[in-house]
Amino acid sequence: MKSRTTFIMIVFFIAFVNTYAMKTTEARRGELDRREHYYKSKDSFSAYEIKYKGKITISDDDRDIKNISPDGYFKLTKSSFGNTRTIEIESGQSGNLTKKYFEGRKELAFEPEGQEWLEEILIDVIRKTGIGGKERILRIYNKGGVRAVLNEIDDYDKTSGYSYYKSTSHALFYFESIEYSGYNVKNLYYKTLVNEISLSKEDLVMVLRKMEDIVSNSTKGTLLREILKKYELDSYLMEKFLETTETLSYNTERGNTLRVFQKKYKIERENAREFINVIEDMSYNSEKGNVLKPLLESQKLDKNVLSAIIDAVDNFSSYSERAAVYRVMTPYVVGDEELTNQLLRAVNNLSSSYRYLKDELVEYLAKGKVLTDNDLSKSAVLNILDIARTYDANTKISTTLRKLHGSMTNDREVIQTYFNVINSMDNEMEQYNLLLDLLRVHKLDELGYTYLLDAAEDIADSDYKHGASAILRTVIKDLPNDPEVSEAFFDALDEIDHNSGKEEIIRMFCERGNVDKRTVVYLLKTVEDIDVDVEKATALINIKKVMPKNDDEITYIYNSVANEIKSDYEYERATK
Repeated sequence: MKSRTTFIMIVFFIAFVNTYAMKTTEARRGELDRREHYYKSKDSFSAYEIKYKGKITISDDDRDIKNISPDGYFKLTKSSFGNTRTIEIESGQSGNLTKKYFEGRKELAFEPEGQEWLEEILIDVIRKTGIGGKERILRIYNKGGVRAVLNEIDDYDKTSGYSYYKSTSHALFYFESIEYSGYNVKNLYYKTLVNEISLSKEDLVMVLRKMEDIVSNSTKGTLLREILKKYELDSYLMEKFLETTETLSYNTERGNTLRVFQKKYKIERENAREFINVIEDMSYNSEKGNVLKPLLESQKLDKNVLSAIIDAVDNFSSYSERAAVYRVMTPYVVGDEELTNQLLRAVNNLSSSYRYLKDELVEYLAKGKVLTDNDLSKSAVLNILDIARTYDANTKISTTLRKLHGSMTNDREVIQTYFNVINSMDNEMEQYNLLLDLLRVHKLDELGYTYLLDAAEDIADSDYKHGASAILRTVIKDLPNDPEVSEAFFDALDEIDHNSGKEEIIRMFCERGNVDKRTVVYLLKTVEDIDVDVEKATALINIKKVMPKNDDEITYIYNSVANEIKSDYEYERATK
């Protein structure tokens, strides 16, 4: 067992922040208005520097700044061909604006030169920084509908140049300064369309088509999942939705989105081809398999869909993952001669070096069921485990252990010996699929879960994070409320460095319900490790729905994590 320190640190942290929780409640009011931003861009002809703090309201014609929240400011400097001009607008405590205009270091009257320059340049500033936020986008939508917003996105595409953006946040004892390049204001338009507006079918089709151009996989994947939650899709919309999903280049985002899709919609003739296309274009076999395995277990698929899945799996580059999907599929094809023969042909396509897996699957198909011994004694189980550990081939070990799963008990010696054999294997794909098979057949107790989760952590630490994520997703629904098990789970989750993977697991925990305070703290600690604002905010929103109410400690930790969000839009979503 690994030494456990995380939970002790969390308990200490709760006690520490409790001292400050009441003191900072008032300090956090209006936090959005105190956030400071710095933007810089440069091209062949000019350079921008833009600093601002507070909420800025833009005039309806996008040519003037109407309002800045009290004590906020806006400072713009542009240099072009050796000439420099600057505008400074500050808001007093009552919200009154003071405007200044400079050419070089010389201050000139704001009217008319400063005002004229602001009117000329403000639209470019808006498209570079997102100043004006969702209110401006909603105004565009109210005037011209979805098409007007999409046209604005097209206009943004005409701008270019390198940029970086710095967000500075202040808290009682916390300071952060972050820089990153390519700050993409277009994402704000898409987020507002999906999150803030009720779209018609025609509008949704236009948005889905345009979303294919979103560069950020995290933004695109999160918005696709929000669409699934918010709208009922007919067959045509499903087709457009899956076509957009196919443009995701991250396997974890595709897998996350497809698992949400198949949880809501049946995979049938009308959508199966598009659905399978998304899977076939994924590069990680484990993520492909971990879309199909839960699909096979959760839906009664018709013959045509099962046949298409067999063909798709036959193209997996990993024979181990092929065999893992075929094992899950076997009970659903027996009884149908055509499907059985098709699956048998696919099994025979496995490499001869995977003969143990081939023999196992052929035996399953011949006998019409997945086989496992169900009545072996403890001594027999231990003897077989000792023998299995002597095998050189990982597939020989896994086929031997699978037969034992029906006779597994939660006896300490049996559990320890079983996981010693698991840990002796050097093929993570066989390890994680073997553990998934164990979970299908045998119900572990607290000790067994701790061993299993330690094994999942080792698998993730070996850079097989997709497989480890599949184990964590599988155990969530039955995870016992035990401190050591919880710690083992979140130790394993800590090794998963996929933002989408963490967000998915957090969402599943929250959907399960009955989330106690200790688990909420673990979830919030996990959110800290998500480094993309859109998925960090989405995870926080889900946690907020289930976390204890009127708990100053939890509220303080939640707000501290939210304060790490750089995007004002996502920060506002998470804290409203």
